[in-house]
Amino acid sequence: MVKKSIIIYGYHPIQEAIKSNFIKVIIVFINNNKINKYKLLINKIKNKKIPLKIIYNNKKNKVNNTQGIMANINIIKEFILKDIINDNKKKIILILYNITDTKNIGSIIRTSACFNIDYIIIPNTYYIYNPNIIKISSGAIFKIKICRVNNIEKSIIFLINNNIKIISITEKGTININNNLIIKGKESIAFILGNEETGIPNNILMLTKHRLYIPIKKEIISSLNVSVSCGIILYELNRNL
Repeated sequence: MVKKSIIIYGYHPIQEAIKSNFIKVIIVFINNNKINKYKLLINKIKNKKIPLKIIYNNKKNKVNNTQGIMANINIIKEFILKDIINDNKKKIILILYNITDTKNIGSIIRTSACFNIDYIIIPNTYYIYNPNIIKISSGAIFKIKICRVNNIEKSIIFLINNNIKIISITEKGTININNNLIIKGKESIAFILGNEETGIPNNILMLTKHRLYIPIKKEIISSLNVSVSCGIILYELNRNL
């Protein structure tokens, strides 16, 4: 069992952590002047029998600058590639190739939760439970199954060998997204999103038969922000399911 203890801040991240199956909330701290505002959440905390500590105002109080609420949590379950393969239902997966900006990662996670993405694969060099990512994702990170891997290229090959269709989202693509995204039957698919500056490298693109691009007016701006591209792709996917 994985036990990684971290501190999280803010109403929505704590609300989602309480509901999560792979997070254990150890204790919640709340500012005394937020008790009335957070009555519903406090009731949920008590129903789950999570220890709750009331903090009173003072200048050194960290809770004052965190929407008046913070919690100590344990990550009790992390996911691996075999979890994805052993999940027998049709799956939608996102692979984040070397995306480094915490705002982009947080936004992608939040969008993924909105469109019922099952798994996100990310390099293990990046610690996903970063306070900024948690905050920007508005707690959605506790809804998504995050799989951290040592090597993205080998992971993609592993998914291909297990009958998961891989689709690159790239300005070098040959298939217009407007041609429709259709998943046949129980087909599982994984979308690759690339680095903010360099996109998806050629060695990764060579692994994918399907390369989609989003048509834009390049005379105005050369490319879209990666989190915006993610939103467009997932909207189109959802629309065509």
